Amino acid sequence: MKKENQEIKTTGQLRELLANAAKSVLDGSLDIEKAMTLHKLAKNISESLYSETKIAMFSNEIGKTIPAMGDLPLGGKT
Repeated sequence: MKKENQEIKTTGQLRELLANAAKSVLDGSLDIEKAMTLHKLAKNISESLYSETKIAMFSNEIGKTIPAMGDLPLGGKT
């Protein structure tokens, strides 16, 4: 896998990164431990996106303002 510091900005880029990681495991250039760590991180990101989407859908249904993706407040008042 590339060692460049590339920012992942879209779900498509995340999927591409994971597909490339899978290929790297198959060709032996990425060990299983690192691949499992990457998988866990990607799963957390995916779950976060899913939760934020569900909150936005519910907010829309009840007529509340929907924060931009990535701007959902955490915890107390903002």
